[in-house]
Amino acid sequence: HHPLMWYLGAPLVGLFEYNLRVVDAVNMLTICITTITMIYIYRINKAFLGGALGGLLAAAFLGLPHESLYNKDFKPDNYMVMGLVVGLYYFLCYIKNKGLFNLSLSFIAFFSAFMFTQKSALILFGVFLIILYLIKDEKVSLKDCIQSGILPVVIYLLYLAYLHKHDILTMYFRANFELNSHIPDVFFTRRYIYPAYETIVPTIISLYGCFRYMYSSNVYAKVIGMCFIVEFIVRLYYFTPFAYYYAFLHAIASIYAGYVLNEIIKNNKKILYFFLIYFIILGGIYAKLYSRRISVGDDYKYGASGYVLRHTTPCDYVLNGYRIGYNLFGKDPVFIWNLLGQIDVIADSIGLYPLADLEMMIRKYRPKFIFGNTYYDTYKDYRGAIMVYPIHQISKQLLNEMYRPLHRDGIYVLKPDYQSYECKYNNRTKSYEYVDKNF
Repeated sequence: HHPLMWYLGAPLVGLFEYNLRVVDAVNMLTICITTITMIYIYRINKAFLGGALGGLLAAAFLGLPHESLYNKDFKPDNYMVMGLVVGLYYFLCYIKNKGLFNLSLSFIAFFSAFMFTQKSALILFGVFLIILYLIKDEKVSLKDCIQSGILPVVIYLLYLAYLHKHDILTMYFRANFELNSHIPDVFFTRRYIYPAYETIVPTIISLYGCFRYMYSSNVYAKVIGMCFIVEFIVRLYYFTPFAYYYAFLHAIASIYAGYVLNEIIKNNKKILYFFLIYFIILGGIYAKLYSRRISVGDDYKYGASGYVLRHTTPCDYVLNGYRIGYNLFGKDPVFIWNLLGQIDVIADSIGLYPLADLEMMIRKYRPKFIFGNTYYDTYKDYRGAIMVYPIHQISKQLLNEMYRPLHRDGIYVLKPDYQSYECKYNNRTKSYEYVDKNF
């Protein structure tokens, strides 16, 4: 992914370094981001689409998360959605008062969405087409767009210059664009999943609104409606293998559904009571789910990652598993540390980075925890060849010699005989280092 979310999260990760609370800290950051998104969704409806009631309904639609509870998870999609929604708000402000400052804020927000994750590029291309239409319709000035686009372009060029200075510009383009272009091919048999119920409801309302109100609505509702249609088409025909890929569709459908319901309620007050009951029931269900996640022990909340973190030092290497990422802070012996059997397979196939010899790495770095079962080629798994093509296989000889099984999640722990070092902080190098216990 593009790195802006990691930059924002880095201070929190540093503050809670080697502490299980880091998961709560970054999730709280995401909750703050989602709250900001809800505030701007309310503001869009209140200022441009008919009133505060529609804004409250729209915010409530977004407040009901997907089945994966995505608005509590540390994923770039949530941050991308915030950038897009904030950008839409200031874009509508520009249409209303023609203030260049608002258009500049809008373009900066759109640019931030792109820097959170490159999947926003398809959405932004749709926004670009809408802007071209508005320029043709004389609702937007081409000169203002050019002037407002200068700052994001300059910032991006400076960022690319920074990457070039540190000799990672080629890796940036290949890893963020070329490699990602192959990701849809991985999910050949599972390119789409049905959205969660909480997304379906505002989406259906918005589809109805497009037929019922699009032609007669004001320019602000037309812009939101067109953005909804663009994202709906993208999700319908492109690539949506996980629930959180629907994050922006959920947000833009929530905005437009709030507008549509506000129009309907003007003539039928009973609709309002129906949705109040709807929000109370679903809100109660999710409140119970959240309370369970908060009140239960760490092993339920964090699983293997919590166990591994409690039993490692800052010096220890940890090798992530197959379809299980439990290494939060341990040093990883391989360059592509996550999704072994998928990302590393794609990187090798395009010549970005060769497949690692895991057994050699294990013997060299002696990671304290490893995944001892077979790493299969998920590129072929999703084509129906489940667990047929192994990519990495740790030999039984090595496992028996150096490790013992934990009997959970396929994880093995290094035997005490191979843990002859202790971890000490080196004030000179400002880092943790292994020190032989015999000296």
